[in-house]
Amino acid sequence: MLQLFHAWDGQHTGLVGLGLALCLLGGMAAAGALRFTRISSGRVRRGWMIAACVAVGCCLASALTVGLLLAVPSEPAIRDAALAIVIVTILGMMVTVAMSVWSGAKGTNNVRSALGERIMVLDAVVQEDSHGFCLFSPDGRLEAWNEAFLDIYAIPPGQPLAGARLEELIEILRIGGNQIADIEQLSEIKAASASGSPSEMIVELRDGRHIRLELRPLPNGGWIAKQADVTDHKMAEQRFAYVTLHDIATGLPNRAAFNQRIVHSMAVASERHASFAVIRLGIDRFKEINDVFGQSVGDAVLARMAALLTETCHWGFLARQGGDEFSIVTPPDQAADSLQAICSQVSRLCDVEFDIDGHVIRVGSTAGVSVYPRDGDNAETLIAHADVALYRAKTEKRGTVCLFEPAMDLQIREKRALQRELAMALQNAEFEIHYQPQATTQGEVVGFEALLRWRHPVRGLVSPAVFIPLAEETGLIGAIDEWVLRSVCAEAVSWAKPLAIAVNFSPLDFRRLDVPALILQVLLETGLEPKRLEVEITEGVLIDDFAGAIAILRRIKNLGVRVAMDDFGAGYSSLSYLQSFPFDKIKIDQSFTRKLDTNPDSAAIIEAILSLARTLKLPVIAEGVETDTQLAFLARAGCDEVQGYLLGKPQPIAHYRDMIGGACRQIVLAQAG
Repeated sequence: MLQLFHAWDGQHTGLVGLGLALCLLGGMAAAGALRFTRISSGRVRRGWMIAACVAVGCCLASALTVGLLLAVPSEPAIRDAALAIVIVTILGMMVTVAMSVWSGAKGTNNVRSALGERIMVLDAVVQEDSHGFCLFSPDGRLEAWNEAFLDIYAIPPGQPLAGARLEELIEILRIGGNQIADIEQLSEIKAASASGSPSEMIVELRDGRHIRLELRPLPNGGWIAKQADVTDHKMAEQRFAYVTLHDIATGLPNRAAFNQRIVHSMAVASERHASFAVIRLGIDRFKEINDVFGQSVGDAVLARMAALLTETCHWGFLARQGGDEFSIVTPPDQAADSLQAICSQVSRLCDVEFDIDGHVIRVGSTAGVSVYPRDGDNAETLIAHADVALYRAKTEKRGTVCLFEPAMDLQIREKRALQRELAMALQNAEFEIHYQPQATTQGEVVGFEALLRWRHPVRGLVSPAVFIPLAEETGLIGAIDEWVLRSVCAEAVSWAKPLAIAVNFSPLDFRRLDVPALILQVLLETGLEPKRLEVEITEGVLIDDFAGAIAILRRIKNLGVRVAMDDFGAGYSSLSYLQSFPFDKIKIDQSFTRKLDTNPDSAAIIEAILSLARTLKLPVIAEGVETDTQLAFLARAGCDEVQGYLLGKPQPIAHYRDMIGGACRQIVLAQAG
């Protein structure tokens, strides 16, 4: 080893040191160039790659030079070759430095250009943003803002804002007409800006505008404030909230608001040991107003009634839950006599007149009342009991105010139970058809009227006056009447005597069924002659849709089936119906027949009906004949046919087998006076 170093002179040692230095510099230059290659792109990246390659080459050449000098230290030729390599390496390093300088300068220019472009884009985004933007420095001074910020607060362009603190900026905005309505919100803004935490709030200005304010802290201690005018959105929310809790037609609170009010009133009443009333007021026969005068007049009636209720019942919370019903919640009160005063005021609204579009319309109303806590301790029960009282008043005496009583609830429960049982009656074959004979005044049976009876397995025979309205309410009447028609026609076909059979149809059937098509189908299925079937209708068929009902009745007559007007004289427009449709028979209502012995007016009405019928050449049958005196009067007055207990009560057809046999038995009646 010592001999090796003894062979070195000063030039040899300098070359070895220079080679090692160039090798180290080349490695460092290559590593640096490769690092810049990863973060550069385009021409700059290619420049750094060239510099890295040259630096690697220089590093390898320097290592070769050192190796040669160490291997053969005393050979002059080797020393000359090493010197040449060192010179080339130095030139390569110069090239590397040159490429690095070029790439660095180019990259710097690119970075500056990109940064400038990004600043321009950022400025454009900030300026074009519809939201207001302002930047505060760490010491709380305003540094930057955009045009939207000036537009939101109507700040003139020349207004000096730079360097203003938050308090100063708020004062500038206040002078410009942007004063905050709630002073507490001003304190919230200051606290949020000082907290260093993100926050968001909606600020209401005194001019009615709503500004959404977002505060976002920056890492350097400053913060950004963004503003947006959300007045339209806020108004839309308010409109939606209004629609959600109000009835559109009258502007009154709706069902949801009404229920909320009851809950609130219960809380207050419970705390004060007070009571309050829930009143349900319904307009009587509102559908007739719509049908006669049109829906626009009906809406006007609702609006006028709402205004009248608002004026009269200003002491309470008024709402409309839909249809023709209004609801009132009285304020909680400990006075026992206050309820009577309230009911007295409401009763005065049960009979009013409105002049609408030249029509003087008399509007009757009925009301039901429940009281907290006597009639219920929750909203659902109070509303249900007020409805029960309203239903009771409409059933028994319209135009009155009815207070809820516990017995009413039992009646409603009984009614609901009966409805459920009625729904199964047809399926369980609980219905029966009884037949009542119709005869001439001389006693000759000419036909029967089919009358429906319900024989309940527990309740026994249920009155038709009870279950027929229930069937109409629940929509079961159509299926029941169809069953009656089929059963009666099938029964009548089996009679040896071709007697007539009369069947009643509910007015609802004419709105929900194709009655002529049903009759035709049943006639074809049973083989009954159409002329033997008689369809009895009341004026209720004609009230709702007169033109449509007349068209249906004409289709029935075209089948060869007869059509009779039942309960004639009991309605208010029967005479006009006789002009519009050629009925085959009219039936005098039994209320007139039964009063023949006691009321002279009944006799006069029956004589007038019979006289009119002779003029129109219409056969007449009188219902409700129960005494010989009644029969004698009808015979003298010229009545064609009679029906009633004097001839026979409604019975199963087996009771009248001798009347429908080979020779129809003549009923023995007292001779007419």
